[in-house]
Amino acid sequence: SPVKKPISTSVYFPPALSGRRKNQSKFSVGFTLIEIVVSIAILILIASAASVSFSNSRAIRELTTASQNVLSILRTAQSKTLAGEEASQWGVHIEQTQVILFRGATYAGSNFTEIYPLPSTIEIANISLLGSGSDVIFKRIEGTTDETGTFELRVKSDTEKVYAISIDISGIVLQTMLGSAKLAKE
Repeated sequence: SPVKKPISTSVYFPPALSGRRKNQSKFSVGFTLIEIVVSIAILILIASAASVSFSNSRAIRELTTASQNVLSILRTAQSKTLAGEEASQWGVHIEQTQVILFRGATYAGSNFTEIYPLPSTIEIANISLLGSGSDVIFKRIEGTTDETGTFELRVKSDTEKVYAISIDISGIVLQTMLGSAKLAKE
């Protein structure tokens, strides 16, 4: 009959480890609670800084996109007027949360409109057009306008981030950066 060997219940440690284990105190193994708390605090600080930076860059990106869209709508109205599309004048009605492309000599009497809402984080403010109105209407044949002036697109949560849009008498529409929006370009 085969010989059965006794089962050993002891655990073997190599000589290099067994010497260390015997001499280590119970507090020197692993991380201390203070080390873990400090590490977590550093990770939280890094994550919050990254979050602020991300939301700031997102706001600037939305502001830039919205201002480019508004410029495009103004230029579309001028182009449609110059092209004599629908044998009519075209204009843009400006509101705090949207711009509206319309056909006709006035927004109120227009039978055609296209609404372009702004992102929820962006608003139009400080509308200062000649005649104290909020409509820019381009003249047929010439493409000029009598509603010259400026208005601003800005981030609602940080009104220092601003793009100004200017309209001159010849119908030229320009965009200028104001406030901390310049930081995004640098």
